[in-house]
Amino acid sequence: MMITRFSALSVLIAGLAGLFPVASHAADCQYDVKPVPVFTGTVSRITGDGVLLSDGRDVVMPESLLPFVRLSNDVKVHGLLSLDGRKIWVLALYDKDRLVCPSVLDVRKGAYPGSAAYDVIQHQGSEAP
Repeated sequence: MMITRFSALSVLIAGLAGLFPVASHAADCQYDVKPVPVFTGTVSRITGDGVLLSDGRDVVMPESLLPFVRLSNDVKVHGLLSLDGRKIWVLALYDKDRLVCPSVLDVRKGAYPGSAAYDVIQHQGSEAP
């Protein structure tokens, strides 16, 4: 038990000291995001699923991209805009001049329970929705 606590504590201290670089959680892009629209804004609040911009738009981003945003700083992202124009789903962001994409662990593979796409899937042995 003591070894486990010590190991967790040493990992936490090493992470706070900067021994594990933030870039290890994100990745260089393996797909072309240049055709996707670019949005910029100033971060006014960190939310549970991303950030809120000062103009009121909600920016949804994978967890591995959150270390690259700071309160009151500008952020530039490639993403998809919702039909009402109030929400942006981020596919990549700029860290200075470098384009950063989410880690492979953050990228969802297909529809997941609770998503709109999952609700329309016809599962074997069930009736159509």
